[in-house]
Amino acid sequence: MKIALVEDDINMRKSLVLALKSEGYEIKEFRNAVDALKKLDESFDLIITDITMPKMDGIEFVKKLNGKYEVIMITGNASLDMAIECIKLGVKDFLTKPFELEDLIKAIENKRIYTQKTKNKEDIKSDFICEDENTKKVFEIAKKAAVTNVPVMLLGQSGVGKEEFAKFIHKKSKRKGKFVAVNMSAIPENLIESELFGYVKGAFTDAVTDKKGLFELANGGSLFLDEIGEMSYNLQAKLLRVLQEKEFFPLGSVKPVKIDVRIISATNQDIEKNIKEGKFREDLYYRLSTIPLTIPPLRERKNDILPIANEILQKSIKEFDMPKKVFSKEAKKALLEYEWPGNIRELINVVKRAVILSENDEIKAKDLYLVNI
Repeated sequence: MKIALVEDDINMRKSLVLALKSEGYEIKEFRNAVDALKKLDESFDLIITDITMPKMDGIEFVKKLNGKYEVIMITGNASLDMAIECIKLGVKDFLTKPFELEDLIKAIENKRIYTQKTKNKEDIKSDFICEDENTKKVFEIAKKAAVTNVPVMLLGQSGVGKEEFAKFIHKKSKRKGKFVAVNMSAIPENLIESELFGYVKGAFTDAVTDKKGLFELANGGSLFLDEIGEMSYNLQAKLLRVLQEKEFFPLGSVKPVKIDVRIISATNQDIEKNIKEGKFREDLYYRLSTIPLTIPPLRERKNDILPIANEILQKSIKEFDMPKKVFSKEAKKALLEYEWPGNIRELINVVKRAVILSENDEIKAKDLYLVNI
């Protein structure tokens, strides 16, 4: 999350910059509103501004912003009239100095969740928490790939969020059809072909009616083939033919079905090693990986950890109907220092467990049950 901090008091400004950077936020500081207005752009997600400042006060500053940004107001000279004016301008968070850092962080996280739900920009931040530079680079490529129809192969460890990337690519594409996902490792080999291509009545003993396959269901849209490395060599040849001819035969049918499907595939395996070992067809690999995207593991996306953890925390509190909770400073340190071998999937489990088992409104490091810290 990129935040603009507009504060004329140098001591307050510097202390807030240090504190918020330690929480994982990207901060740009300005000493007055006039300077801020010259340099603000669409990359900023939130403005934190004082009210009483030289050259231009905070209320006039918010008027100039014209509703383009979410705003948190801070002041040492609060009055009822000021608060009413701020509310009229759409500013719902109004903190009076001195305030606790935790109160400011709560306000920031509430703004983050609100912004993600309501912002409707062609921007990666409207779909994902994406604070780390390593993640941003991948998303920028994904954005460019999305508007084309070329196949994309997502590479990365289990739990890094490959399906979320696939959904993002489909959502940002111009395709009108459905997003259909299938985990190739979760379907018995003798059923995969009928699941992908469907069948007609009488194709086999239990085929009492026609059934559309996933390719046909995804026609006009995107088909996400997760764990593509688990596909049998025989089925790989059939998939290659479908990609080349843009048609397939349901089991038991002699009539081809024409399709227009965008393929997004994913694997946590070393696919090039599998090719060398004869486990994966090289020609299919080149068909599927016009744009290969390697998603970094969570341990290499340090600036994503706390924002994602806070998002999971808020969702879990709501899901389990629990009282509000926050991470302690030690818990945040533990989250950042842990290696996350299970990536985001493990982070989700850790935070949910902590929400359920922690005994007060502050989640301690011990509540996380992380073993290698």
